[in-house]
Amino acid sequence: MRTGFIFSLPRAGSTYAQRVLSASPGIVTTPETWLFPALYGIRSGDAPLADFAYDHVRIGLEDVTALLDDGEQAWRDAIRAAAETLFSRFVTPDQLFLEKTPRNSGFSREIIATFPDAPVLFLWRNPLSVIASINRTWGKGRWKAYFYYYDIFAGLRAMIDTARKMQANPNVLCVRYEDLVAQPQETWPRVFAHFGVHYDPAFVAAPPKMLSRMGDQTGQTKYSGTEARSADLWKTGFGGRLRRHWVKRYLESIGEDDLAFMGYDRDALMQGIVRDGDHHWSDAAFIGLAPLYHLIEPRILKGKRGRSGRRAFARR
Repeated sequence: MRTGFIFSLPRAGSTYAQRVLSASPGIVTTPETWLFPALYGIRSGDAPLADFAYDHVRIGLEDVTALLDDGEQAWRDAIRAAAETLFSRFVTPDQLFLEKTPRNSGFSREIIATFPDAPVLFLWRNPLSVIASINRTWGKGRWKAYFYYYDIFAGLRAMIDTARKMQANPNVLCVRYEDLVAQPQETWPRVFAHFGVHYDPAFVAAPPKMLSRMGDQTGQTKYSGTEARSADLWKTGFGGRLRRHWVKRYLESIGEDDLAFMGYDRDALMQGIVRDGDHHWSDAAFIGLAPLYHLIEPRILKGKRGRSGRRAFARR
């Protein structure tokens, strides 16, 4: 079967891109599956709280794959077989299944190695737009970026490193969200062609909605089509000194060269910030105490509820 992927950070426009692409009869997609972070995460990263011992699982899988000359390839084949068994239930032989889960960004290298023939879209968005949108949408104006530390730091780093290494790969396309919004007639045809399907301007004008507990529900309600002014809303998102100091350090952590690779200029981003923009009295706690939060988070989350309201989950 044919499978394609969108790699992006949360609040970076991936749900919008997914909706537009799903308007094509040649593409089928579902709400975020979170399948690949679960499968690849079994053998890498910080072990979350679970009803089983992750260290035992990893030792067991490492011992089993070590018995094979191509153990790592066998593991990737097993993941691909599991994914395609599920995805194939949604498509006909001539359709492409489009997978989009923001946390996939942290596993972009592994996913491309597992699906070497799959068309892949790296969807960039101004990192400060991402942060401002996280704070406004999920923080209700309060600083919420600390809760998405993995995505905005490790996830973005993995995306950049993978995209750089794959620049010569014809299956990889890098596009900025801002270009999808500001130049739809020039940008969207390239994206549709990359996934091997026909483009129709009507797809952009009225993309179908996706109903799910996961993914961006805000943008689906607020914008029925392309909304160009959303690209500049970030400028008023960092009004306090604490927020601007955090932004400066964040852009430094990404690096000027990697920002340029994504299509952004560090100095222009800093100069675009409106000094009397968003801030909140709780910024000192949510920004200043974020390192402590991440240190004690696994213990705190034992008592928190997941989205279902029935189980306690640790997350990062």
